[in-house]
Amino acid sequence: MPAAGLLGPRASSPASLLHASLSGRGRPRSQVPPGAAGIDIAHRMGSHLRVFALHPRFLALLLLLTLPATRVAADEWWAWTSVEFWKQDRAKAWLFLGNRLDFQDGPYVQIVSPRFKYELLPWLDVATGQSILNIENVLTDRSHFQWRPELELNPHFNLTPHLSVELRNRMEWRWNENEAFTTHRSRQRLQIAYVFPKPLGPLTRVFVSNEWLTDLHRHQWTENRLIPAGLTFRLGAQADLDVFYMLISSRPRADWQQESVLGTFLRLRL
Repeated sequence: MPAAGLLGPRASSPASLLHASLSGRGRPRSQVPPGAAGIDIAHRMGSHLRVFALHPRFLALLLLLTLPATRVAADEWWAWTSVEFWKQDRAKAWLFLGNRLDFQDGPYVQIVSPRFKYELLPWLDVATGQSILNIENVLTDRSHFQWRPELELNPHFNLTPHLSVELRNRMEWRWNENEAFTTHRSRQRLQIAYVFPKPLGPLTRVFVSNEWLTDLHRHQWTENRLIPAGLTFRLGAQADLDVFYMLISSRPRADWQQESVLGTFLRLRL
């Protein structure tokens, strides 16, 4: 199959990854002049995001995202975006967009996922998602699609007014193109977050997390995702940005392999 990509051609820098997530299509770096990502976001997302683009904190953090990927000391770059478009009482819906790029020999993954969450109890949420992924082999330039229904049950607790513990328990049913519908997976994530009583400039929160992934068809724990350091920056009344460093241990076959990731998670509320 040609490597067309779900959201467009392969991105080559953090700026183009963010542009592909928010604009719905990829574009070579040469066609994206410096600063064009913020302008394109504003035009496509409307007046809400124009406020963010004019905010000095947003511009400063956006500048960090436009640094060339070759200067980033990590094996992979992950760029996530969440756009919350509906919220009422105890329920909300949002669209998740993501890009995952391995700079060396791993896959380039793009994901589009509408998601819904409902608060069953003050300390317990249930959530569901319908994810569509395009997974490209960067060595062969061949790609395939994956459809992934998801179901989550997520307890969360406030230990103090500023310290919280969140658990995400997700079941994923994965269907890869031209394969049997049997490669299912469970995921459990523990996250501890501390919100500063008074923000340190745009910095509002620090967090750590660890996620365990188990391939049910293999009956094995096959991946571990540890975030030893994560920071949350407030960009405006309706936008936050997480910047995190992740250590991934995976076991595609018999032996464990390790990689490092630098990632961003832009969360917008319309």
